[in-house]
Amino acid sequence: MPTKRTLIVVGYGNMAKAILTQNTYIFTHYEVFISGRHSEKIDAFIQECGLEQKAKVLEIHNREIPIENSDVLLCVKPKGLESFVFVGRANCVYSVLAGISITEMSLRIQASTYIRLMPNIAAYVKKSATAVYIEPRDSKNSVDLESIKALVDSFGKAVIVDNESLINASIATSGSSIAFLALIAESLIDAGIYEGLTYPQSVALVKQTFEGFADILQDKDPNALKYAISSPGGTTIAGLAILEQEGVKGAMMKAAHQAVQRALELGKSPK
Repeated sequence: MPTKRTLIVVGYGNMAKAILTQNTYIFTHYEVFISGRHSEKIDAFIQECGLEQKAKVLEIHNREIPIENSDVLLCVKPKGLESFVFVGRANCVYSVLAGISITEMSLRIQASTYIRLMPNIAAYVKKSATAVYIEPRDSKNSVDLESIKALVDSFGKAVIVDNESLINASIATSGSSIAFLALIAESLIDAGIYEGLTYPQSVALVKQTFEGFADILQDKDPNALKYAISSPGGTTIAGLAILEQEGVKGAMMKAAHQAVQRALELGKSPK
């Protein structure tokens, strides 16, 4: 077996947990170290994720994290990047920091290749839809692309984009959208209860409906699916008419746009 590469994970929040938990690929191909400002929180993180035999604590001194010839996964909050001094030059830096450009990142951490990611919380079940931007661009024509894509695919599916601005744009389609879908699911559950179903019945029906919808969406366009369900003068078209009257589609687009704008604001806020 080839020698394992070193992966330093900086941060121990929800996204780090989602990416690392039960990730066979990462722990097969990398020697993993977890780093952050508080070593006791790292210990708790490792225990909570069941990584006692898989990951090690990388303690830091004077805020310095040694990264020479390592791969680095940045999972801190955007403002947290300034908490560390990165010593050496990394091979690859993967960043999930919303709004932090590669130009800004490169001022704080040196690397041969930078990869911005926009995953979502479905990484917990290894089904994240993750937009990926790689710089320098010629990395996409080398063996690097295979290892980069394999790492990202280990917690879902990578969609490589050719413009860094599209990382923020993907907040609309995938980065924040699970929260929007959760609100829709909650609304449908409440609707079921309002119409007489019990809470467990309503939850079970909505969960199964979402699962079926996800499978159908692989083969059917959303618009075609909508009309396939809508009989002339029927129940579904009556409900859709209300959603159109209430501007639900426009509200969803506005919400997604606002999420993208917030990422841009975070990138411009004083560091």
